Amino acid sequence: MAKPYSFARTVFLAVSIIGGLLFAQDLPTLTISPAKATMLIGDTRTFRAVGKDGRIRHDVRWSVSPERAVTVTINGDEATLEAKEASSTVVLTGSVGGDAAEAEIEIPAGSALVPGTKMWSVPALPGCKSRKLTQAVPTASGPDLYSEEDCPQGSVVRALTEDGRELWRTQLGASGVQSPAGTAAKEETQLGERLSLSDNSLCDAVAPGMTKEKVAQLVDSRHLRLDEKQRQSNTWALEEEGFRCTILFDGATGVVAKKKKTIVTD
Repeated sequence: MAKPYSFARTVFLAVSIIGGLLFAQDLPTLTISPAKATMLIGDTRTFRAVGKDGRIRHDVRWSVSPERAVTVTINGDEATLEAKEASSTVVLTGSVGGDAAEAEIEIPAGSALVPGTKMWSVPALPGCKSRKLTQAVPTASGPDLYSEEDCPQGSVVRALTEDGRELWRTQLGASGVQSPAGTAAKEETQLGERLSLSDNSLCDAVAPGMTKEKVAQLVDSRHLRLDEKQRQSNTWALEEEGFRCTILFDGATGVVAKKKKTIVTD
């Protein structure tokens, strides 16, 4: 199953995904994902360095400034940061060979984030405009999100974890995914089928931070079944043609804390 979102605090999950795919030589040779993040003191977040194909780079050397603001733990090729003290801009640098890239982390003072805070964003790539963000079909080790982007050479899809780490990116041609050989080919070819099924679910219209009243209006507009007992609960499970949408509300505020869309096939 895909990893659940963490909404211990009532905060919008505002994900900024901007970017694109021009010619391969125009893409940065190294980027850090997420490229920007907001953390409270005591929070941890993991970062990775990826190449032009969005896949992880190895033998990365990591450094951070100011060092006092965070504790850095290296896990294989990734770096996990724990926020120690407030700082407006912490810079995490990853380098491989002659390539280097940075991520910026903000650690605000206080015990809670302001509603609407952007939790993370992936690095921008030149020339593209984000079209939509789609929750992935749950798998044991696959992505949690797909970012579909309109680019000069066609549509590009980026596969992301729920905390903003990029797993891979690929271009969708007129006849489907232009896939590399091996395991990635199977994974990315199946992606074309998944995305083609993802356009008409209620889950696509539901956003973290949305009130129960707003979600109920969406449910009623689609003539979906939701009995009174379920309306009073904090977990709504809705069946649609080809989809199952599960929505979890924050018990204290009554706003959407998490959603999960499952594509149902025969």
